[in-house]
Amino acid sequence: MSRCNYCGLEILDEAEQCPLCNGILEHTEGGAQTYPDVVSGVKKVNFVFRLFFFLSIVASCLCIVLNLYFTPGLTWGWIVSVALAYGLWLWYIILKDNAGYRIRILSGVAGAVIMIILIDALLGFEGWSVSYVFPGGIVLIDLALAILMLVNRRNWQSYLILQAAMIVVGIVPLVLIHLGIVTHPVLSDVAFLITVFMFLGSMILGGRTARNEMKRRFHI
Repeated sequence: MSRCNYCGLEILDEAEQCPLCNGILEHTEGGAQTYPDVVSGVKKVNFVFRLFFFLSIVASCLCIVLNLYFTPGLTWGWIVSVALAYGLWLWYIILKDNAGYRIRILSGVAGAVIMIILIDALLGFEGWSVSYVFPGGIVLIDLALAILMLVNRRNWQSYLILQAAMIVVGIVPLVLIHLGIVTHPVLSDVAFLITVFMFLGSMILGGRTARNEMKRRFHI
């Protein structure tokens, strides 16, 4: 690092003259504390994301056009587009600064379930996505919440609101069973029971801490 004795400018590269006054620089040992160039790194990552976003649009349109012209009876072009959209969504929530790990996990699993349901619909909708994948995603999120509560034992009660929300989500497959959309209800029933039992277990074992957290959340 060098320093100009006339204008006081500090130079981090190996320049011999000051870029402001063209004065001779004095080389120093150490000196002021320097920091990594985080801004330029973030800009590069954002540029790569925008580039991938643009290329994904081009690739999706190209696949759909090729699909319509050469294999109109198939839907592989739309399936590729859905998969690219999920990849972009996953990348976005990973890059998002204000998205915590809980939001990233929930958004990632929810996006995957939606992607698979769309693929099932594009293939003629045989119902396997809502009969198996949807309740399987609910169970996966329940297990993730249980692991997070064990890892973050000091703040485990903050996950109670998510467990309560998962009970609401778990009701959706039961509604689909009643409507006849879900033809294999076993996994949907199991997923709902797991969600309810996990919430009840947290409330009973958590005692007063759990009750106070729910009162605070719902203002009761």
